[in-house]
Amino acid sequence: MKKIFIFLFLVSFAFANELVVGKNNNSTYIQQTEFLVAQGESVVGPVSLLPNAKTDALMIKSNDVKILGYISSITKQSTIENLVGKTVSIEGDGRLIRGTVVSIKDGFITIDTKSGIVVTTLPTFPSRISSSLRWQEITSPYLTIKLNSDKPKTATIFIKYPVSDISWDVSYIYDMDNKKLTGFYIIKNDTPITLKDITLSILDESRYIQLYTKTYLEPFAQKHIKFAEINNTEIGKKINTNIYLPNGKVAVYKNGIFTGYKNLHDKIIK
Repeated sequence: MKKIFIFLFLVSFAFANELVVGKNNNSTYIQQTEFLVAQGESVVGPVSLLPNAKTDALMIKSNDVKILGYISSITKQSTIENLVGKTVSIEGDGRLIRGTVVSIKDGFITIDTKSGIVVTTLPTFPSRISSSLRWQEITSPYLTIKLNSDKPKTATIFIKYPVSDISWDVSYIYDMDNKKLTGFYIIKNDTPITLKDITLSILDESRYIQLYTKTYLEPFAQKHIKFAEINNTEIGKKINTNIYLPNGKVAVYKNGIFTGYKNLHDKIIK
């Protein structure tokens, strides 16, 4: 009978991950981790994904081992519902309950405590329910991965998946007095997630553009990245440049005063 060795690592070795930002909510996160694996079949994990991961479209690849399958956790939109399986404390109304949440349904919460199962109502202010886990730890889905290795080794695994609510756009500022056009890529992060030490790229149809090899994105913020500053430009005339200029909105200034918007299309301000 074939033996399967199971290794459940609480912490994997994390490396620089990449965010490829697309338009229309089609962005991809590429997550890289390393595991020490045994010869033969083994199970590694858990690997935590971003809270806004779309787990129905995961791609898991490795050049070091053969990926046999994986198990992904199920997360909910509601933070309260994601407390199932987590340790919490309920305080207020003369009660102090601590244990692991078994279920939350119809305004009731079932908790497995040291003294046994407790079923009680969900607390309302000023009572509270609390957890020592951060929001991202509660809402992030996680994976355990089954793989096969020809020998004991360190295996690098790439996990690729779409993420929601991160997109990019472009904006231009046109200075009529100096005939100067300045272009900015705008990276929009409409999530409460902070992304640190990531490679940041954008995808415009089939064009891949790497912006940073190491940067960060703040939650609920827009990152403006200047990519073009072109002199001797005129409204209605094609701009003579080898710089790639995506179509987008142009804010026009004359004598330092905003006069309105125009559009850049096929390198012509109209």
